[in-house]
Amino acid sequence: MDSNQQVGNKVDVENIEKFFEILGKFYVCFEGNKVIDNKSAFTDVVLPPEFFTSVVHKLKDYYSKNVNKITDFKKIVINEQIHGKSVDLEFVVISKKNKLFFILVNDNYVRYEFFRTSILNTLSHELKTPLTIIKGYIQYVMKSFANESSLSSIMATMLSETYRLEEIISELIEVSKFYSDNVMIRRDVFSVKSLINMVVNKFEPKIKAKDIRLEIEIVNEDFEVIADFEKIRYVISELIENSIKYGKDKIVIRTFEDFDGFYFEVIDNGRGMTKEVQKNIFNLFVRTDNELNRKIYGLGVGLFLVKKIVEAHKGEVSIKSKVNKGTKVTIFIPRNFNPSHSLFAGK
Repeated sequence: MDSNQQVGNKVDVENIEKFFEILGKFYVCFEGNKVIDNKSAFTDVVLPPEFFTSVVHKLKDYYSKNVNKITDFKKIVINEQIHGKSVDLEFVVISKKNKLFFILVNDNYVRYEFFRTSILNTLSHELKTPLTIIKGYIQYVMKSFANESSLSSIMATMLSETYRLEEIISELIEVSKFYSDNVMIRRDVFSVKSLINMVVNKFEPKIKAKDIRLEIEIVNEDFEVIADFEKIRYVISELIENSIKYGKDKIVIRTFEDFDGFYFEVIDNGRGMTKEVQKNIFNLFVRTDNELNRKIYGLGVGLFLVKKIVEAHKGEVSIKSKVNKGTKVTIFIPRNFNPSHSLFAGK
């Protein structure tokens, strides 16, 4: 009787292992001091070797401290870093014939996190180089055939689209930096007035083309802010560009300060957005869903970067909008902040 039970249990264990392999589930099995893991479950995704090493090490530590307390279907959570992002790995424990199986429950989510970051890094950097070469040749042809009006017009359009692709890729590179914990925040000192004038001059042709009335209100023209100049310039440019795209005929740019820090507001009288859209508008790859939006280029990356840059400065960003009434976006940058390398937060 005992012999038959042992044979039955042995078959059960073998079936469990085979079952997990067929499902592609990542697991770590402990049999006394022997450790078995199913690395083949992740062969379709490029994972750093240190991920496996770290996970197995943490499970070993948990196993050694709790081996006498572990019961079937006990759920445990181990925190792990995935490209700089803190992720909870959820394991369920199954005990069979002196073997303890720690099965990763949310492995699909883990795959997705690695895939998303890897694809961002790969696409961003691999597309950047050929675009730079194409842009250089277009500029060369335009100069060489400046008198050929039709050719020059075609090349000008191609160059414009190349710049647009380059801008999208640059944004993806910035996104990948936030995901991979590779963002540096500088402490530059600069004039708010000079920064606004620089950004407004950049968009002046678009503002005139849409016949937009622009109002600039700078409460203290001598005010200087301590922040990363290039990143704050990107933030302000993104907000103004969105107001030009989705606004109507008036944009107000307002800056002021108080004891705590610096405030910047961009207000338009455009289409606005619903409360539901406002809840998600700062998430990655989110865009407003309307007919106008389908005619405008963009990946829904800009406002994600705006939020992350502001948060990296220990600041805050808020949005107020009403459908057909307009939108107001406010950012706050504290007077004093300590920049950090670990900047990615949220989903």
